[in-house]
Amino acid sequence: MESQKTREILEKWFVAIGSGDGETIIAGLSPSIVFELPKDKWNAVIGYLGTHIGRDAVAEAFRIRAETTQVLAYELRELVVDGSTAYAQIYTKAVHTRTKAPFEIEDSHRLEVDEQGRISRWKVYFDPNCEVAAFTADHDERLLDAVRSADIAAVRSLLSSGANPNHRNATSGLTVLQAAAGLGNADTVRALIAAGGDVYSTDNRAGGSALHKAVQNGDLETVRVLVEAGTFIDVVAPTTGHTPLMDALWYKWPDIVEYLLSKDAGLGLSTHYGFSMREHFEYELNVNTRGKEQLLKAEQLLKDRTERDQRRIDEHTLMTAVTAGNIESVRSQLASGADVDSRYPFVNGFNDDHTPLLVASRDGHTDIVRELLAAGADVNATEPTFGAVPLHKAVYNGHADITEVLVATERVDLDFQGATNGYTPLHDALWHGYERCAQVLIGAGARLDLVGHDGKTPRDIAVETFGPDHPLVRDLTTTA
Repeated sequence: MESQKTREILEKWFVAIGSGDGETIIAGLSPSIVFELPKDKWNAVIGYLGTHIGRDAVAEAFRIRAETTQVLAYELRELVVDGSTAYAQIYTKAVHTRTKAPFEIEDSHRLEVDEQGRISRWKVYFDPNCEVAAFTADHDERLLDAVRSADIAAVRSLLSSGANPNHRNATSGLTVLQAAAGLGNADTVRALIAAGGDVYSTDNRAGGSALHKAVQNGDLETVRVLVEAGTFIDVVAPTTGHTPLMDALWYKWPDIVEYLLSKDAGLGLSTHYGFSMREHFEYELNVNTRGKEQLLKAEQLLKDRTERDQRRIDEHTLMTAVTAGNIESVRSQLASGADVDSRYPFVNGFNDDHTPLLVASRDGHTDIVRELLAAGADVNATEPTFGAVPLHKAVYNGHADITEVLVATERVDLDFQGATNGYTPLHDALWHGYERCAQVLIGAGARLDLVGHDGKTPRDIAVETFGPDHPLVRDLTTTA
């Protein structure tokens, strides 16, 4: 008899839910009702989830649900009763009121009815994925709106519920991060980067990066945030050829010019329409009648940086000796305490940010390589242009004797893959047809299975370079 009474109570109560009869719904609950809807970080976007204790709390949950969810169909599909406890299967078809996205849910409910015939405990089990998808269907555009209105709290809330900081707006071609950078809101940019915003991506119309956009706006703090996050200081827009420094000059932001120059932004680069950076700046000086004083400040900063670069070049006597192949001068410099791993300044030249060992390995100065290694030079130092190590430099130019010296050095990385194409030194040796260099690397234990960004193994390149019947190809096949 108790089971029958429980069934009658619950069937009537579920009809009230289906019809939206809030008064009957709440009246059917115990004043101390405990209503549990599982909540975690994955479904937190659904505002009415969680544990609700008492009629008022449950009523508030229903109120929130009514604001966000329009129920189109509600069906009690199964009800199993055991005394005062019941298990129900409910089907709901609904649409989110803001996003207009439809969803369907099938819930499992466990309910307990007290002696007064009111529900005292109610727990719901369900897969929220469809409902979460409906609630978040417009998250990315709402994130962009929050960025535009500088609502950092909304930005953080949307990011925490899964909004995409790399969402690209169809009209502007900008990602959310690029839009934030262009508006010059450093706190918003920090939040987007922390949530996975890609500082390297470019817009799909002009190819500008987030750093270009921040520079154009003129907010130095946003520029700092992006640079500190690792964006390329000299990233080039493919349509104009402009670097961020060129834009800083064009938009007349001397404070940003000063900052970018302090980070070694390149001075020897050119636009894609025929001007060098310096020629372009001269053009700006001639055609601008507004903001001339800002341009003159930038002009002085460029002069200061040029003079600084020259001083650094003049002070780099070890590199001067290396490039000249003067081993006696190299020994003298090392004996005088020269920094063996000091890096050449950025002047848009062949040695930019190279260590002496990288240059000596590239230029074929075997005895100097030995001297530098004996002085503790980093055998795995990389250079910024191709992401190469000294071994790449040596084999790329066919210096087998230097290759032998380097592979015999403790801690050498035989298999370092360059950033540009993913090639190891063995790939490079084979690509350029230097058999002896390849043999030295193979004999030293270089891996034969690594692939470049083009998917090619060393053997693949050997076949292309020497032909399938070459002895080196057979060696690679046998060894592999």
